[in-house]
Amino acid sequence: MEHPMNLHQNKNSFAAAIQTTSDKLNILPVFVEKDYWITLVLKRLAESKYNESVVFKGGTSLSKGFKLIDRFSEDIDIAIINPAGRPGNQIKTLIREIEKKVSIDLNEITDSTVSSKGSRFRKSVYSYETITDKRFYQGTTAQLIIEINSFANPVPFESKRIESLISTVLYMNNQPDLISRFDLSPFSIKVLTKNQTLVEKMVSLFRSSFEADTVTGLNGKIRHFYDLHFLLLDEEVRVFVDSMEFLQNFNEVWSHDQKAFDEPEDWCGKSAIKSPLYFQWPALWEDLAGNYQKELSALAFSKIPESTIILDSMTYLLRKLTL
Repeated sequence: MEHPMNLHQNKNSFAAAIQTTSDKLNILPVFVEKDYWITLVLKRLAESKYNESVVFKGGTSLSKGFKLIDRFSEDIDIAIINPAGRPGNQIKTLIREIEKKVSIDLNEITDSTVSSKGSRFRKSVYSYETITDKRFYQGTTAQLIIEINSFANPVPFESKRIESLISTVLYMNNQPDLISRFDLSPFSIKVLTKNQTLVEKMVSLFRSSFEADTVTGLNGKIRHFYDLHFLLLDEEVRVFVDSMEFLQNFNEVWSHDQKAFDEPEDWCGKSAIKSPLYFQWPALWEDLAGNYQKELSALAFSKIPESTIILDSMTYLLRKLTL
């Protein structure tokens, strides 16, 4: 591409765009800046030869692809399509090449304890050069976590339109010349469906509750509770949850993950209703609500739901597993 997305290379224009976007949308500059870098990674992926081989998923896809949640994340989760149909060495090479392609503008933090490399997955931490006041980076960092895995076939998926917050405001301000100059036009990418995302997040919570310390395990996934609440507010997702298809899909993902992951040790061979998350609910939420309030308040750009509302939404979902 002649003029790849490059606003960050013009620091004065970048700083001005961040501040204008922050003022227009009432979102902190640090989040506008992080959103730009997330969008850049996704654009690199969408315009690469690997676009047909991957699906964007996870919490960040709910905000960037579906506009369902008002929180930021530094995680970019990418899954390989039909990994079972590819030889192991091909998968390993593909994952490594994708990471190299999308991280061109970033700096890897090689000594991060978060990083993890394997033949079927890579989880790496990258930093970006920030131009906003570092004092505002409280509760977040100038980092992105890029995770690419081939554990399961990421289906079903759909194509979604992605753009940066800066691009949104430039359109609002009728400035197509700047959008063209810095290649900030929207693009499309494959995204895991809302229904499948809900099921995967639920199974992830159940699995985490089997950790030796249940509260610690679930606190590590506290954002899932927030995401599940907003997924449940979506009319299409609610219809899905109220159908037998939900239970069928849940059982399929549960069965797959029990075969794919042998940790934590206590979860192997167990059913969902035998999990601490299920049989210790709702009392368990009393030990989680404080962390929910603290962590999500720092990440959300709109008022987060009261913890009692999150409790009600999760209770609703748990009850659906016993139908």
